[in-house]
Amino acid sequence: MVMAETTSCGCDICHGAPTQNETTTLVNERYRLLVQSVVDYAIYMLDPEGYVSSWNSGAQQIKGYSATEVLGRHYSMFFSVEDRAAGLPATVLEIAAREGRYNGEMWRTRRDGSRFRALVAIDAIRDDAGRLVGFAKITRDITARWQAQVALEESERRFRLFVEGVPDYAICMLDPEGRIRHWNEGAHHITGYASEEILGQRADRLFDRDDEPAAVSPMFTQAAMHGTYETDHWSRRKDGSRFLAQIALRALRDANGQLHGYAIIIRDVTAQRATEAELEATRGQLIHAQKLDALGQLTGGVAHDFNNILQAITGSLEVARLRLAAGDVDRAEQYVDHAMQSIERAAHLTRRLLAFARRQPLMPACVALNPLVRSMQDLLVRTVGARIEVTFALTETPLHVFCDPSLLETALLNLAINGRDAMPDGGTLRVETRADRDETGEGDGYAVLIVEDNGIGMSEEVAAHAFEPFYTTKPQGQGTGLGLSMIHSFMLQSQGRVQLRSAPGQGTRVELYLPVCTPDAAAPARLAHGVERTDP
Repeated sequence: MVMAETTSCGCDICHGAPTQNETTTLVNERYRLLVQSVVDYAIYMLDPEGYVSSWNSGAQQIKGYSATEVLGRHYSMFFSVEDRAAGLPATVLEIAAREGRYNGEMWRTRRDGSRFRALVAIDAIRDDAGRLVGFAKITRDITARWQAQVALEESERRFRLFVEGVPDYAICMLDPEGRIRHWNEGAHHITGYASEEILGQRADRLFDRDDEPAAVSPMFTQAAMHGTYETDHWSRRKDGSRFLAQIALRALRDANGQLHGYAIIIRDVTAQRATEAELEATRGQLIHAQKLDALGQLTGGVAHDFNNILQAITGSLEVARLRLAAGDVDRAEQYVDHAMQSIERAAHLTRRLLAFARRQPLMPACVALNPLVRSMQDLLVRTVGARIEVTFALTETPLHVFCDPSLLETALLNLAINGRDAMPDGGTLRVETRADRDETGEGDGYAVLIVEDNGIGMSEEVAAHAFEPFYTTKPQGQGTGLGLSMIHSFMLQSQGRVQLRSAPGQGTRVELYLPVCTPDAAAPARLAHGVERTDP
């Protein structure tokens, strides 16, 4: 009998396909491996009474217990003492059994006794007949997130307390379209609008006026372009009254530059601006009163200064008349010229007073210093009187300085008069010129004009105020208090400086440092007031 050859039919049985039990076992194993591989979540099973029946590696990492330490123990071991005393473990399972699921946040305890904030999900597991066979429990440690949320809420709470605690400022948050999203109590106090009346409205309604269109859109445009925008703008309250609002608007952008809205701070400055206007008016009245007081001081002082010049003019004309009577026409003409120079100096004094009051510009030129001083020798001698000996120590070095020559003459005359007044019983007045040189022979670009007396001198306190306008120690009507002040102003305008040295009983020394210059050979040989450019 011939046996037929056996061949494979190609069915699953012939290929050795897994049975149903084998398939179930394979799926369960894969599920177990999946659950065990999750380390960020505690995933474990509970029986219907709440005893632990499985334990994954994530549960061990989060809670600190190994599987052998928890299997068969009640899951209430993970609750805090307070929660266990309140019966929370049983309540949670009861809710999960009744509703099919329980979700919540609560504190949990680790093996080492530390606590962590847990996000808990418990699902009830039932068989095909609906009988409860246990619970699937998932726990996640959200302590870091919870702490960040608590910190954020605390920050927001403090910010809200701060914002709400400022009644004099309206502090508001706006969305990118300018609609109001937050409204503090200060805004309610200033505008009269409660938050429920204004939230969601555009900020334009706060700034409209009957006599001009709202200027809010340009404000937002400027803030968006430049980050901030500040202005004063008339605004309207709920009752229709107007107030002057000081507005600070800031664009709010994230790290990527995306605009998320605006913060606006509004302050009612109506009363403040009215007070400032009133103070300004009062200040104007005070300045006017001070001018009247200064005018009273100037009346006697200027008369005294002009009287000195008139004495010089009178003396020159009297001598000229005597020379004419004697037939000495040349000498008479010289004294007439001296009188004319005194008249010009009187005009210069008037012009200097106007310049002091009105800040008129100077007329600087390159001046030969020594010839200017020599041209004033006779005037200075006659001005100080016979009891004062005037000596001159002019350097042989040609010195040219850049300044207004007429103002320099006035300064020299004022210093001579001050020296005379400081020597009521007579004395010596010394006028000196020199180049400003250090020990190495190098200069710093200045020539020095020095006027020194051996009079009564000044105390340190008086010397500290000597250059202040209207400050004088002379009797009423014998000085304006402007002499040294005008000299100080003149030196500053000439890019120079002035130094004063004085002590009681030791006289006074005033040094004028004038910037040097190079004479222009193409310029005329004479300057104004008859001062030659060339040194002897």
